[in-house]
Amino acid sequence: MPNLFLIGIFLLFSCLAAVNFRLSIGLLIVALPTYLLRGNIGPLPTTALEMAFGAIALLWLVKYAHADWPKLKELAKKNKLIFILTALFLAGTFLAALTNPNLLKALGLWRAYFLEPIIIFVIIVARQIDYKFLRDSLAIATVSISGLAIIQMVFGGPFPPSLWDDQLFGRPTSFFTTPNAIGLFLVPIILLLAPAIRRLAEKKSEHGDLCRAGIFILGAIAILASFSQGAWAAFMGGLLVYVFLTGKRQLAATVIVMIIFGVALVPSLRSAFTFQDQAGQNRLTLWTYSMQYLTASPKHFVLGSGLRMFFNEVQRPHYNVEEMERLIYPHNIFLNFWLETGLTGMVAIFGVYGYLIYCGIKIYQKDKLLGAAILGALVAFLVHGLVDVPYFKNDLAMMFWVLVGMIVMAKNNLIEKTK
Repeated sequence: MPNLFLIGIFLLFSCLAAVNFRLSIGLLIVALPTYLLRGNIGPLPTTALEMAFGAIALLWLVKYAHADWPKLKELAKKNKLIFILTALFLAGTFLAALTNPNLLKALGLWRAYFLEPIIIFVIIVARQIDYKFLRDSLAIATVSISGLAIIQMVFGGPFPPSLWDDQLFGRPTSFFTTPNAIGLFLVPIILLLAPAIRRLAEKKSEHGDLCRAGIFILGAIAILASFSQGAWAAFMGGLLVYVFLTGKRQLAATVIVMIIFGVALVPSLRSAFTFQDQAGQNRLTLWTYSMQYLTASPKHFVLGSGLRMFFNEVQRPHYNVEEMERLIYPHNIFLNFWLETGLTGMVAIFGVYGYLIYCGIKIYQKDKLLGAAILGALVAFLVHGLVDVPYFKNDLAMMFWVLVGMIVMAKNNLIEKTK
């Protein structure tokens, strides 16, 4: 990609942030898939998403950081645990980057997966950008992804150039390089829109609920079309939690019973849920390799394999190109973080996740629909992570920390309103 294009993105977001900073954050969220547009600034590789982020972060530092500092300190006092855990996670991930022999590449990954997303979280809470605006920005980000996935499903294309020679067996990929990426991006966001359907059904709709309900349906179709079993399980699990928490417990119980009967009676479902199919067997193999590596020495147990070192350290000793493709993660959220960021990083990120669950419960006590949607999205993230990689990608990492910011802000705002 020409450098002029990346420079143009930087200048565009610089101007937008100077005129309307809140809107620039929303547009950054909408543009999350632009991490796929890559290029170089001098010798350094970068993406359109990083250039947009850089413009926003620089302008915040110059124009707003000084004024926001007292608010940030006050917020940190009220939410000490999340800030301590975030700092611990950042330190753990930096140490993991240092263990990679290719230090420059590892620091680039650390910047994209950890530093920049956490800075966005800090900016969101410092600027006190509200939950609804961030939720709607994420919802808009799903429209083009869902729409292209459905077009690919119906017409058999178009696909990104990198996939022209791949055998996709009719599965859409949208802008991404794998069908699974559709669900990884869509599932948590779509579940946050579920209250719109409930409000419309009860004729208590808010402004924009009709659009949100439409985006929910569009995203659900794209998730189904992806034929990603992990995405289906995550979406269903999160939706059942939402339905149960919003009072439809009999419906949730009925669906669970139907799923159990379906798994018992349909051989393909049974093999998928019991990891007897090829994908399941591959994951079990990867998890076995991972646990063998982690328990081989105290160093491995504490430090993991290092950032982006899974194949070299864990899979390569067992690698057979005829048995399994080369992979960069073990496809399990606990092992992903343990191997990539060490024990410190894993403990810290699940501390963050636990804090978000706590926030979701607090929100649920004040606003059942909002709290149920947040808890459903968080459950879906964990369920999907049991068999896939819902964090270690530029857009997913940024999305996760946007979710952290919006959930923390929602909790604080509801508590303040109650007072």
